[in-house]
Amino acid sequence: MAEVPSLRRSIAILRHLASSNRPITAGALVRALEIPRSSAYELLTVLEELGLVVRTESGYVLGAGVHELGSSYLRTNPLQRLAQPIVRQLAEETSATAQLAVIRGWETVYVLKEQSLKSVAVITATGVRMPSYLTATGRAILAHLPKSEVLAMFQSESGFVTRTGQGPTTVKALNAILAQDRRAGWAIEHGEVTPGISTIAAPVYDVLSRPIAAIGLSLAGDVLTEDTDTEPLVNKVLAAAAEVTAKLR
Repeated sequence: MAEVPSLRRSIAILRHLASSNRPITAGALVRALEIPRSSAYELLTVLEELGLVVRTESGYVLGAGVHELGSSYLRTNPLQRLAQPIVRQLAEETSATAQLAVIRGWETVYVLKEQSLKSVAVITATGVRMPSYLTATGRAILAHLPKSEVLAMFQSESGFVTRTGQGPTTVKALNAILAQDRRAGWAIEHGEVTPGISTIAAPVYDVLSRPIAAIGLSLAGDVLTEDTDTEPLVNKVLAAAAEVTAKLR
């Protein structure tokens, strides 16, 4: 195999930045990746020129160029292609907003969004990232991953963030929610991502029965409350997720 150290180191830098939810200094990258300091600065300069990283006061973060590459991949991703008509049908049948999401690092990434004319506005545009522990789609996936993977994913997080003052703030609190979601086979969140919006989600599995994505359905809070009979909507979401799963096998 041909050795191209600069390319390998550049990719290592991008992956390391992608795994963090905060800026990373050049010095920290040098130590973590064992890259010569001079090489690290040279690579970061080139990556910055290409728009793949951005330098902030606190360190480096991924740039918009990475999102552009990711969006190009998503357009040709078979998961997205197979799921699109199913997600679209779910949105139309429920007059709501339906999404397909995956987990990258510790974040939920929305790869597909469909909405009916009557659906409410939610922050789930393609490419948007959210903390996976706040989203129903993220929890639907996390609940069916090995517990050791979930622990490894969040053990370095000193504090969980919230968007609306709701949601788990520790790994222990998250595990309690995931245990409930695991027993139910689906997940729900009320206003933890967007005030007044609730989301139901169910996992999508690959051929090895590993959760690789989730389908979510978002509705206004006055439609989906704790007193609402959620079974019909839950069944529609579960059926949509099962249909995508079947197409992947």
